Amino acid sequence: MHPIKHIRALLFTVIVGMPTLAIAQAGDVAELKRGLEAIASGNYAEALAILKPMADQGNAFAQFTIGQLAESGSGIPKNPREAARWYKLAADAGQTDAMTNLGFLYEQGRGVPQDYVEAVRLYTMAADAGNPVAQTNLGTSYVEGRVVKQDYAQAAAWFRKAAAQGDPQAQFNLARMYDSGRGVAKNPEEAFKLYRDAAKIGLPAAQLNLGVAYAEGKGVSRDPVEAHRWFNLAAGNAEDDGTRANAERNRDLIAKLMAPDEIVKAQTLAREWKPTVPESAATSKKQGAPKLPDKGAQ
Repeated sequence: MHPIKHIRALLFTVIVGMPTLAIAQAGDVAELKRGLEAIASGNYAEALAILKPMADQGNAFAQFTIGQLAESGSGIPKNPREAARWYKLAADAGQTDAMTNLGFLYEQGRGVPQDYVEAVRLYTMAADAGNPVAQTNLGTSYVEGRVVKQDYAQAAAWFRKAAAQGDPQAQFNLARMYDSGRGVAKNPEEAFKLYRDAAKIGLPAAQLNLGVAYAEGKGVSRDPVEAHRWFNLAAGNAEDDGTRANAERNRDLIAKLMAPDEIVKAQTLAREWKPTVPESAATSKKQGAPKLPDKGAQ
């Protein structure tokens, strides 16, 4: 079982949680917001003009944000080593998103020497402070048994904490555990609810597995229209060939069992779908590696 790990993504269209993250520099909130809005509009020069001086003066959230820009190569040259430097400055000041991203760099050996012990240490610090991304990554560490002893129950406990905060990767990972009965009692109904929550946020693997649940009547009444809808969405949103191919195959298979008007209804529902953003999410996430195999591949 290889659950999804992920890090904070560079996408600042949702900034409602930013003042909380920057509470130590409450007077800088307005400037931080201006900087994030500049990033969201693609004006990196303006964002850097606002955020770089703040980062140089020790603002942890600005340091974290400059680290993201350096990691992604947005507005400045892509430089994992420079990203790690900024993340460390912010992490040392207690910024939990920076701890999480720095941990992921240590795990991958990008910009810093590969060091699983340091990665888990950083995940644990951030997870204990309530960071949902770190909680997901720490749960994955318990599944993998890397540095920490393999413990599926402990993994489920961390996934549950992150899932309660609306983290889609945690919801997906926990759903897989309820599907298999590993670390928790097998519960198709609970797995269905978690797949549904993650699918609504827009996680393609969850959309695929939700389609399977509707197609098989697993944890929910069988509904070919909903199955086709979610297979279609997974195929369109997938970032990897495996998920896309599985979703397309399952969509085409179930279409053979549907009436033409049912297919039209499913296609309409897919076109009208819009992702939801959990209220607790301050920023969106991006997936890391490795990915958990999707149900369509089983």
